[in-house]
Amino acid sequence: MTGSDALRRVLPVLLALAVTAAPLARYLPGWVVGLSAAMLLARGILLWQQRQLPPRWLVALAVAVPLVLLWLTLRTLIGREGGSALLLLLVGFKAFETFSLRDWRVLLALGFFLAATPLLFDQSPLAAGWLVLSLFSLTWAMAALHGKQPILASLRATLQALLLSLPLMLVLFVVMPRLPGPLWSIPAASATASSGLAEDMAPGSLSQLIPSNEPVFTAVFAGAAPPRRDFYWRVMLFDQFDGRRWFNAGVVDEPGGQVLGGNSVSYTLTVVPDKGRVPVLDLPGEVAEGLRERAGMVWRQPRPSDTRIRYRAGSHTGALLAEPLDASHLAYYRHLPAGNERTRALAASIRARSQGDEGYIRSLLEHFRLENFRYTLSPPLLEGGDIVDQFLFQTRQGFCEHYASAFAFLARAAGIPSRVVVGYQGGEYNPAGGYWQIRSSDAHAWVEVWLASRQSWWRVDPTAAVSPDRIEQGVEQAVPAVRAAVPILGGRPPAWIMALRQHWLAANFVWQQWVVGYDAGRQRSLFRSLGLGPEVDTAAVLKGLLLGAVLALLPLWWWWRSLPPREPLLVGWLLLAQRLRRAGVAVTSADTPAELLQRGTSLGEADREQLAALLDAYVGLRYRTREEAAPLAARRWLRGVRRFRPSARR
Repeated sequence: MTGSDALRRVLPVLLALAVTAAPLARYLPGWVVGLSAAMLLARGILLWQQRQLPPRWLVALAVAVPLVLLWLTLRTLIGREGGSALLLLLVGFKAFETFSLRDWRVLLALGFFLAATPLLFDQSPLAAGWLVLSLFSLTWAMAALHGKQPILASLRATLQALLLSLPLMLVLFVVMPRLPGPLWSIPAASATASSGLAEDMAPGSLSQLIPSNEPVFTAVFAGAAPPRRDFYWRVMLFDQFDGRRWFNAGVVDEPGGQVLGGNSVSYTLTVVPDKGRVPVLDLPGEVAEGLRERAGMVWRQPRPSDTRIRYRAGSHTGALLAEPLDASHLAYYRHLPAGNERTRALAASIRARSQGDEGYIRSLLEHFRLENFRYTLSPPLLEGGDIVDQFLFQTRQGFCEHYASAFAFLARAAGIPSRVVVGYQGGEYNPAGGYWQIRSSDAHAWVEVWLASRQSWWRVDPTAAVSPDRIEQGVEQAVPAVRAAVPILGGRPPAWIMALRQHWLAANFVWQQWVVGYDAGRQRSLFRSLGLGPEVDTAAVLKGLLLGAVLALLPLWWWWRSLPPREPLLVGWLLLAQRLRRAGVAVTSADTPAELLQRGTSLGEADREQLAALLDAYVGLRYRTREEAAPLAARRWLRGVRRFRPSARR
């Protein structure tokens, strides 16, 4: 390809690659995206100016430097980020060694692989919409590369091709095996953290907690949902304190306990497990198969994965967890490290004027409620030793982990077994979709104390004593300053914007449920409903196959019907010439009917007579007939040609 023709056919390829790579700017290092864009732009300029490409050895040498930088930036060339960045760089540099039509085809093939990489980072409807745009651009570039149609005609042909492939795509989406795979990785922690769950809890280690509006999971209740104040979603359990942080020592790992009382609710959760950890509403009763109970009524996947799952569960809100503890377990849940003497003295003082364990717990809650404690996401750092003393007697400012840590310490200091439960509290109801959305900003920590009189664990939330709004309405209502400082939790927008937002979130929820969440389990359920389970329903199978065949063949039928009608005389003339060639007659495209008859002298007598009759009828239909019956006669003549099968004379 040279000159203006090459420019017209190749520039759409570069444009399509740029459109395809655009979403990766959100997820990959900026220099990777910028360098690849510069490569595509430079290749387009060289085409425009019809200048010579640099030597291939120079291109190969230039590739080495970005690859080294990529390794230094990501420390890998594989995986989600590394593999996507490597592919993007290769596409940019491949354009500089692309000259022939075959080379441009290879570059377009890389573009189709590149179009799928943004889905590794985002599976939202917007990402799917951009994928459709990318596929349209790449298909149009392919049409432009191989054809000589005007731009509008090639765009129309591309749109038609994609629409024709849509039914087959839907059939393949339903029937192809579902293969699980990782969707995203967990980002590393930083000095300024965003809300969410960590492996341990270190009160006072952060001077600012930035609320994150990132969705974590959704919940759909079967029937009426419990009050929002009962939305305690337990995920992890911390049972030991080393003076700075709470963590799970892993000593008590066997599940135990029985749920007593409470109100029974059933619900369905959709979540991407965090290292195998899944949320359940406090206190869980029945949980779907495939999940395993651990100590403290927390649930895990036997084999952790980052694949979105959907499971049903039942819980009892407001219940107690009955679990008798022996002497070793009592000592374990009462253990405290040395230090924090002022807190121990406070515990002894409150204990002395309280009646029993329950009276002591209520006195502690009253202490937090009346002693000028403040809920804030920007507390002072707790440095040095005795961080519980610093919090209770000096700063008196913090968020849920400060209050849960101090309360659990005070309980243990009075000889009451306690532990910290971490998960989420609350959620936002979407009336357009009929589901509850729980976000990272709903992350929460509370305390469970063991009451000897009931032989049970009892949930206590000291944060609720300090800031009831945090439990009833969420963190954005508990900390008004956050709404002004953080746009995602800012002032309430107009009602029409809220309505649009809820409908968009509802659409995204449906998308996640039925498209992204269409996993192997849902596929098996669908197949069972079609009679493809252990007991095969033949009629249902035939109906399913018939429906799939119709959906797959309907576009082909529509395409065939949309083709312009072919003239029977032209079709018959071409078929007649083909039959004569097979019989050994030397036929050229310029032969007239008379010349064709003359060339047929090598045929047998019967074939010559039939050929003469066909050619005479052709001349009459082509040059003499003007009657309304001519189309019907032409079709009859075509049928005669199809029956004509001459053979060489022997």
